[in-house]
Amino acid sequence: MTDAPMWPSMRRDAKSAEFFDAASREELAIKKCTGCGRSLAPEAMVCTDCGESDPVWAGASSAGRLITWTTVPKAPNPAFADLVPYTVGVVELAEGPWLYARITGEPRAGAALRAEYVHPSEGESYPVWVIVSGE
Repeated sequence: MTDAPMWPSMRRDAKSAEFFDAASREELAIKKCTGCGRSLAPEAMVCTDCGESDPVWAGASSAGRLITWTTVPKAPNPAFADLVPYTVGVVELAEGPWLYARITGEPRAGAALRAEYVHPSEGESYPVWVIVSGE
């Protein structure tokens, strides 16, 4: 996806490096619990089921469905001025975790989504969730 408006730059740190490395390869990385095997959101530090505090990175399918969304009509700060209106929502991944993410297309509850990857000239690559037509 190269024609998307420029989103404010995202920067990696030690906790997010694996996520951004995967996005640069057009892959989605999530966390997996080493105790019970539950799939967790990328930012998870502790398993919500068993309390294990050492989740590891794992690949995910880049497929999900839209739980809820909102369209932002006014930029919350100047960095977003060229993007409004834009839609953000909660994506339930096929593997189970929920993500808060940018959505493109006409949102509807339960809509099938797929990740497309943006590779800005500055900052990190990241997924944008696109409504799958006809589903």
